[in-house]
Amino acid sequence: MKDFVADLFFHFFIMMMIPLVNIILSRYRIGAKTNTVFLLTIIFSLILSMAFPVRVSDGMAFDLKFVPIFISFFYIGPLAGGIAIGALIGINIFGEFNRLVGLTINYLVVIPLFGFVYQCYLRGDIKKKLFIGISFYMLITCTRTIAFIQSGHVHDFFYLFSFSIVSFLTLAIIIYLIEMNKLQLTMLEQLQNADKLNAVSQLAASVAHEIRNPMTTIRGFLQIMKDENNLTSKQGMFISVSLDELDRTQKIIGDFLSLARPTTPLCESIQLSDTLIDVAEFMQPYAVMSKVKLQTNIENNLFMNGNTNECKQLFINLLKNGIEAMPSGGNLELHAYRKKDHAIIHIKDNGIGIDSIQLKQLGQPYYSTKTKGTGLGLMISFDIIKRMNGEYKIESKENEGTTFKIMFPL
Repeated sequence: MKDFVADLFFHFFIMMMIPLVNIILSRYRIGAKTNTVFLLTIIFSLILSMAFPVRVSDGMAFDLKFVPIFISFFYIGPLAGGIAIGALIGINIFGEFNRLVGLTINYLVVIPLFGFVYQCYLRGDIKKKLFIGISFYMLITCTRTIAFIQSGHVHDFFYLFSFSIVSFLTLAIIIYLIEMNKLQLTMLEQLQNADKLNAVSQLAASVAHEIRNPMTTIRGFLQIMKDENNLTSKQGMFISVSLDELDRTQKIIGDFLSLARPTTPLCESIQLSDTLIDVAEFMQPYAVMSKVKLQTNIENNLFMNGNTNECKQLFINLLKNGIEAMPSGGNLELHAYRKKDHAIIHIKDNGIGIDSIQLKQLGQPYYSTKTKGTGLGLMISFDIIKRMNGEYKIESKENEGTTFKIMFPL
């Protein structure tokens, strides 16, 4: 009995390496190597579990090899799950032939079942994930019970029952710890972004107006000087550059003020189709000047709730970003259509694209992929989408282009 309890605790602590390493890797991110290190940890725990199985009775021994397989498949990906299963079969290739055949058959059945619930698991909350994990382990327990009865070890059923309870708890605790860690990281990121937004808003409210007034005076004097007839070409160029930089600074101040402005409640019905057409016509000269062909395909009679001015500001920002992503010219597509009770808007360019690391940081204050950008434009755009109960998704590949997908309830 003591040996049995000791084996149970040993297996439990072996499996606890998995969430511990996951937490460490997520807090001290090491880039592309994170999943590799996590998978190696999972395979190590798999090997330890199989090397030191829990002896339930004479001739009967079980282990927790299913737990690492499950975690690798659903928390790293199907490929990692396949590698873990390959490692499992490879470890047993020099063992008993019947055991090897049984393992192969079992996991040929398990893999399609994993694939069937994979997307559901990823989208589910923690309760659904626990339910899916326990349901799979229930099937494993049933097969173990059948094998136990067939071997004539019914009198040792208490040991099998105790092992099954520990197995359920182990898988549930691992899923819970990994999910709680993900939730904490998400909340921490949101809190950091909220702190940044609050700092930007306070700065905007206290400084922006004071800066704008003297800048307006300076711009006025520079404009008067530009009209002088006795200026040299170099002096004229200096004044033009100064005016351009003042205009850019005015735009940045305007972005600050937009962040500090109180949010507008959703109080009017927007003719989304007409708004998109107006924005496309407004941006057409800028597109032509940038050698960009702006193509539209907008379905009629799309209505939604929101603020018309904010809606226009949103799509002007996104179209402008798309145009500026193609410094050598290209094609910019604007599509809008109805899908059930939602309006779907696609803005697609074939510009320089964004890599996966930059993609995760878009919308943060002071982060921009442009050399002269502040990151506030996208930050304001994301905030507008959120206020109008919308959702967005960005897909991008370097040197191929970016697609911005937005969904609003009609």
